[in-house]
Amino acid sequence: MALRSEVLALTFGVLLILVTFGDSHLIVEGGGIVVGNLDTIFGFALWKAMDVIYPAALIAMFLLYGWTKGSSRLRFNPASVLLFASFLAALALISVDDIAIVLGQHLEPPQIYWNAVSWIFPLYSAIAFFAFGKVNQPKS
Repeated sequence: MALRSEVLALTFGVLLILVTFGDSHLIVEGGGIVVGNLDTIFGFALWKAMDVIYPAALIAMFLLYGWTKGSSRLRFNPASVLLFASFLAALALISVDDIAIVLGQHLEPPQIYWNAVSWIFPLYSAIAFFAFGKVNQPKS
C-alpha cells in the first residue's frame, strides 16, 4: 500500500506541474522566455482537452490518495472536507481563465495575479494533498 500512495504522490506532483504551467502566464518582461504551454505537449489539437483532463486527473489523484491512506475509504470530517474544498478553490484560481472560456466570457487577470497564483497553487496543493492523506488515516 505504501508504494501505491507514493506512486499517487508522484503522479499528483507531475499533474501539479502540468496544471501550473499549462498556460504561458509566466513571461519574462521584454518578450524573452515564456514558461508554460505544457497543455500542448500532446499537440495543439488536444490542448483544449488537456485543460479539462489535467485538473480532473488532479482531483482524482487527490481523492485516491486520501482513499489509499484511509485503508480503502474516505473519511468525511470537517478537516477532510475543508482541505478538499480549499484545494478545489486553489484549482479554480489557477484555472480561472479556462473556466471563463467555458462560460463564454473573456477574462484576463493581470500578470501580478498569475505570478502570485503560480506560486500559491502548487505549494498549497501539495500541503493540502499530504494533509488530506493524514486526516484520512485510521486512528491508531
